[in-house]
Amino acid sequence: MSVSGSPHGQFTAAYRWYVLLVLTLGYIFNFVDRQVMTILLEPIKAEFGATDTQMGLLTGLAFALFYATLGVPMARLADRWSRRNVLAISMTVWSGMTALCATATSFGQLALYRILVGVGEAGGTPPSQSLLADYFPPRQRSLAQGVLASGTNIGVLVGLFGGALLSEAYGWRNVFWIFGAPGVLLAVLIRTTVKEPLHAREVIAEDESLSMAIRRISALPAFPAIALGVGMTAVSGYGLGVWSPSFMIRVHGLSLIDAGLYLGLIGVFGGILGTLLSAILVDRLAQHDARWQLRLPMLGVLISIPTQALFLLWPAEQVWMLGDRPFPVALIFMFFSAIFASFWIAPSYAAVQNLVPAHWRTQAAALLLFILNLLGMGLGPLIVGWLSDVYCHMGDASIRYALLSSLGFCAFGAMSFARASTPYAQAVETPIAPT
Repeated sequence: MSVSGSPHGQFTAAYRWYVLLVLTLGYIFNFVDRQVMTILLEPIKAEFGATDTQMGLLTGLAFALFYATLGVPMARLADRWSRRNVLAISMTVWSGMTALCATATSFGQLALYRILVGVGEAGGTPPSQSLLADYFPPRQRSLAQGVLASGTNIGVLVGLFGGALLSEAYGWRNVFWIFGAPGVLLAVLIRTTVKEPLHAREVIAEDESLSMAIRRISALPAFPAIALGVGMTAVSGYGLGVWSPSFMIRVHGLSLIDAGLYLGLIGVFGGILGTLLSAILVDRLAQHDARWQLRLPMLGVLISIPTQALFLLWPAEQVWMLGDRPFPVALIFMFFSAIFASFWIAPSYAAVQNLVPAHWRTQAAALLLFILNLLGMGLGPLIVGWLSDVYCHMGDASIRYALLSSLGFCAFGAMSFARASTPYAQAVETPIAPT
């Protein structure tokens, strides 16, 4: 067994940063195309006469089932063929299918296109992360990965606020054209200008099959509990992320544009602040006690529960006026919730990378994303939509109590992080090599 060294010396600093820029743009498009459906839920639901359960299926399981399932084999293909080519092909597929959503004449056709968006996006994140590990030396890799990760928050803002503005001006169908077409052009740019780094690859005897790698990664101490903590927390997180615009429109009476603007800004500033703060804190705390690597996510999730509950339960009539624009006081609690609800992201991903041997890191990341997306993205929006239909006798308040009910998954996630902390600490203190 051997692990090839990083070939970052093949490239100039200027070219490395160019690659980081275009990969981050691709990551932004990834999240814009994923997030835009969230802000368009209400007009799409009205046109097709869909239920909340159907819209939860459209934004969740229909997308996530294929996105999550294909992520691991796509990561395997990228490692063994070409990460650049897999990324470019995947971007072409997800961007093209996003554009085709504009042509849907039925709910079923729109669901099919969203499934294909998920198929394309399955090959987006792991190849980008792996490429950056080759392009940047160790002292700059955290910064490069941090810049790439910021694309998620920017994508949320562009998808929510930009999608709302465009929908109000041109209708929901044209939003898909406008956001989908540029991604195809960016895929061509990546294919023609990003180079696949050259480095020696040697056969790893223990990693000859995908199924063997998955079995060995899943058997690592603490990995199942970490994955369960991430997945359970994400059920509530994705449910809130997808349905919070509808909540602000139905319960607080905001316009589509105002809901997209406020929630997008909260996602950018609260999410980035929480992610960076938790990364700084855990690096310091884990030096003294490795259990803090997963105890900090536990604390963040626990604190996020009451702040989210306050956001959901705060009286709708309490509003501040920002000029002629209403600002519900409840959004203050949403901002604090966004900070603490982001505490699990960096420590959990880093914990998994610390557990696995170097040659499994891409596949371990993809396996964690598989669980996160299948549970969080797949079930979160669907469960909230179903609960909203169950509570339909409450009128517009049904979405409030559906979201409130989903917070129980956060508590389960926090328990899983706590349970994983001790076996994780024992494992990293005595690194486990494949046998």
